[in-house]
Amino acid sequence: MSDTKQNIIKTISKTPLPAMFKPFYGGLGSILFMHKVVASKDPNKIRIPLNDANEVSISYLEELILYFKKKGYDIISLEDLPKRLNHASKDAKKFVIFTFDDGYKDNLTLAYPIFKKHQVPMTVYITNCFPNHSAKLWWYLLEDLVMEQEEISVEIANRKQTYSLSSFSQKEAAFHELRELFIGLSPEKQNKVIDALAQAYGKDLQQYVKTESLSWTEIKELSKDPLVTLGAHTLNHVTLNTLSKEDFYHETLESKKEISEKIGKEVRHFAYPFGTSKEVNKREVEWLGKSEAFTTATTTRIGNIFPKHKNHLWALPRIQVLGTWEGTQILEAYISGVVPALKNKFKKVVTL
Repeated sequence: MSDTKQNIIKTISKTPLPAMFKPFYGGLGSILFMHKVVASKDPNKIRIPLNDANEVSISYLEELILYFKKKGYDIISLEDLPKRLNHASKDAKKFVIFTFDDGYKDNLTLAYPIFKKHQVPMTVYITNCFPNHSAKLWWYLLEDLVMEQEEISVEIANRKQTYSLSSFSQKEAAFHELRELFIGLSPEKQNKVIDALAQAYGKDLQQYVKTESLSWTEIKELSKDPLVTLGAHTLNHVTLNTLSKEDFYHETLESKKEISEKIGKEVRHFAYPFGTSKEVNKREVEWLGKSEAFTTATTTRIGNIFPKHKNHLWALPRIQVLGTWEGTQILEAYISGVVPALKNKFKKVVTL
């Protein structure tokens, strides 16, 4: 999110709009999602904004927990959501659910102690290729390349594209453009491009995943605490609408199976990788629902949770908390429903 957009949302949060929108678009509560947690932000380090936004400091994470407690929210587990929806009432307290995508090591070392301290639940969606160390964390590779190089060449779909990277604005633009191109590729084509890039510029892809990922031992350790719910996030963090039905079920059901076997308890929750309307549509939701493998499935479409979601538990919207936010003004504009309403042209995100 650009600084301009953040400033606009901050301005909106100071107006009467959040109070006006909340009864109609605030819903029963919200599912928040994050990725990485860091000890603190390094103001002297130049970072690609998109990656930097995916890193939330532990101080800000704790600030969010205290904010929701002060506001009188129930901080609940995903396990409790279906029951909450089935017994929804206008007078019920608002709820919030904290979720983390992918399975980063810091979810255990930094985030978990904060949740333990405050005795509130958290959910971690595991992408199996993280603990299996087969993940190709291309977003970190791409960030390093655009920050280190003056120029890079990438061949995609038999077309060689060269990016000049002499200024930070060029680096930022190249990162965003390449990220969108990568996400739109099939897993096979994506791997081909990533491997070629790593080889051309002498990068060790394995080192990224070894450094950043939870191990199976650490995942099992997390699973022992009732405060922690573990979910599946596919085997290889692929764009699901690029897959055949057979490959879709392999990615989703085998992810659940392996995690369940590793932790010794059944996994009942799922998060779609790259879960916007560009990557997850009616086909994917119907396939997942027909499998009856999961109780809930979350997208990354922006929205709050409404009573009608009890009939659409495999397409739940979430709100991403960004590390570039300061305080709770921007968050308030989201959970009140102002930003989701404007983003979704005043439609409530209930179905696809």
